[in-house]
Amino acid sequence: MLQLYTHYRSVSAHRVRIALNIKGVSYKSIFLDVGNAPAERLTYLNLNPQGLIPALVVDENLLITQSSAILEYLEERYPERPLLPEGIELRARIRSFAQIAVADTHPLNNLRTLRYLRDEMKLDYEQRSRWFVHWLHKAFAPMESILAGTDHDGAYCFGDRASLADVCLVPQVSLAERYGVDLSSYPCLRRVYRSCLTMAAFQAAAPETQADHAAAAR
Repeated sequence: MLQLYTHYRSVSAHRVRIALNIKGVSYKSIFLDVGNAPAERLTYLNLNPQGLIPALVVDENLLITQSSAILEYLEERYPERPLLPEGIELRARIRSFAQIAVADTHPLNNLRTLRYLRDEMKLDYEQRSRWFVHWLHKAFAPMESILAGTDHDGAYCFGDRASLADVCLVPQVSLAERYGVDLSSYPCLRRVYRSCLTMAAFQAAAPETQADHAAAAR
């Protein structure tokens, strides 16, 4: 069985959990907080030298890090429930949309970046919050424009089936909601988000449904 190193607060792990669920792939979650447990972090570094979450253990010979690489592997290994359509042009549009979240936004707002702003740059909470919100809006505005300009009215980003675009959008919107970011300017994104949350695959992947979230709340 696949093993996924994950943490409920990780946006990257969130999108991998969604993809695994959509594809109906069984996996075991290994909950890891690489920020607050030095001994556990050292052990994990021996497995994954970058020390980031997520990491997918396929077998003793294959460990995949970086959520994009994991998503590509899952798409190729389990094609029966695809995250990308057959048409090459639509596949390209979906990949482009997804990369706004994965490549342009998440690296600026992940935990290690925010901790660097706090610990090294000595920015206070209000300053860090402005940084966080600024970069979310820099992602959501073009995403909204793209969806508003598409020629369909399907439930999801690019039609009537959840795709890689939805897998990458939902964790970013979930993160924004968690921190009370005003999303009133993004009706298309909110519509898609609501549609996705009706699916069991998205519900089961949500941060608040993870066992380590429950443990942290106790």
